[in-house]
Amino acid sequence: MGGPPRLPRCVLALGPDAAGSVLADLIAAATARIDAAVYEVGPSYAALLGRAARRGVAVRLLLDAHAGANTTSVRLLQGIDAHCRVIGGHPGVEAHWKLLLVDGATVALGSGNLIHRDAPAPGLPGTREWWATVSDASALVAAARHALDAAWREAAEPPLAWRRAVAVAFAAPPVGVPRPEVPPLSLEVPEASLRLCVGGAAVAAELAARIGTARDRVLVTVPYVHTHVAAVASLLDALQAARARGAEVRLLLGTVPEPRDAEALRSVPTIEVRVMDPLRCTTGHAKGLVADGAAVVGSANWSGTGLGSNREAALTVDDPHAADWFAAALDRDWQVSRPL
Repeated sequence: MGGPPRLPRCVLALGPDAAGSVLADLIAAATARIDAAVYEVGPSYAALLGRAARRGVAVRLLLDAHAGANTTSVRLLQGIDAHCRVIGGHPGVEAHWKLLLVDGATVALGSGNLIHRDAPAPGLPGTREWWATVSDASALVAAARHALDAAWREAAEPPLAWRRAVAVAFAAPPVGVPRPEVPPLSLEVPEASLRLCVGGAAVAAELAARIGTARDRVLVTVPYVHTHVAAVASLLDALQAARARGAEVRLLLGTVPEPRDAEALRSVPTIEVRVMDPLRCTTGHAKGLVADGAAVVGSANWSGTGLGSNREAALTVDDPHAADWFAAALDRDWQVSRPL
């Protein structure tokens, strides 16, 4: 007689601490197929995908249609059996998600792009990111496959101009090396405790639902909040309602907000707001939520497009161990942040 069915294995990782190695190892270990839908991929990860293709792994890379690092990656993958397509690329309809499916068995989802700044090797400076991978969760794999296949059918070949373009260097935010660096956490989670949301509006609805039922704590980390946007204002109202119910509510911003957003946040004294300090930690690029015993890891910024028409993705892990782990990560960043 066989034993009980194996539970899905979930690996949680922070960037820059360990997310880069988790993702690089996942790509390097692929034996059959990699489907990756990522807003931006840089040359270091294009090289990893190229090596996978050379050893016979079927690679499909779906990029947002903006230029920058994506042009370099497309050029690096030319002549290799790695298929690239683009989608979105204009305001309001960006393919901003970070979603991978490896060997039809492991889903990886997070907040950072596959570029050196967002997912470096351990010990190097990088932005704060939240990532999760899940293996052997059939319903989650099916949902990811459906979303990736549908987007791939809509996508187009990269522009011919990308083959000759020179990547433009953009001003990057200051980044650091957080201390301590934390290794990944591996745990088993029942599949019923895992939920994949695809699309900015769907992510917004999931965040609202989790905040709306929280009784003990609601901890949020996002790079910024556009307070004038209706979807964001609705979430801020939900945070205030959670605080009124007696929940601990904290909002950790990754960078200094725009003046009008800072003024709006200061007018809500019931929500504690702090800003990450790259001199003491790093710049925050994570988009995460801890609500009671659940954690939400995603790609959506708190903006009109991020919580609206963008292609975004979020994974909810309804497990107290996962929630406590991400809560501890947020608390460490909170302790070295500065007041709004």
